[in-house]
Amino acid sequence: MNSDFFIGKRSIEAEMHAKREGFDKIVFIKEISSPNDAIKDRNRDAILIKTESADAMRRMIDKTYNFCKTILVLGTDDKISRIALENRKVSGLVSPEHERKNDYMDRRNSGLNQVLCKIARDNKKEIIIDFRSILSKEKEERAILLGRIAQNIALCRKYGVRIRIANFASSIGEMRSSGELRSLCAAIGMSTAQIRDAL
Repeated sequence: MNSDFFIGKRSIEAEMHAKREGFDKIVFIKEISSPNDAIKDRNRDAILIKTESADAMRRMIDKTYNFCKTILVLGTDDKISRIALENRKVSGLVSPEHERKNDYMDRRNSGLNQVLCKIARDNKKEIIIDFRSILSKEKEERAILLGRIAQNIALCRKYGVRIRIANFASSIGEMRSSGELRSLCAAIGMSTAQIRDAL
């Protein structure tokens, strides 16, 4: 079943548009960045935690897990990514390559490595590509980001980690079709099996 992520409140209009774009299901997400934002919302299906504080992230995970079982964490740095992948309450890690600065001499600074991939595999976590973040970049920045994502795809394939892609649109105009997402997956090096499981 093809599913997509939408940042915002549940709406019939968004659900209908997602069906026209080839998705069977749409998951409505609430972004939070502090423990005070972690309140129950019947119009959302999942929580996306965005923070650079490990302590704040742990508090947000514990607080939201009481009413929401789908918790995603944005990979803002290596420490956040590792804690998220080790936490049994977290479903997936979004964009581990998020806002990374300079690449290393021998490889890209993609936010994943063999250690994190093994943790993700052993704990059955998903790595999720945020398509909106790709669209928001200018040409040179986009090329660098796509290179980092391609490296993560190769690592996930090597270590058997499920990798997904989603629009993370905040308006209907930002939504792209499932076919467009699959085309991007093929262009950046996903295998046939990875593309099949990417949505």
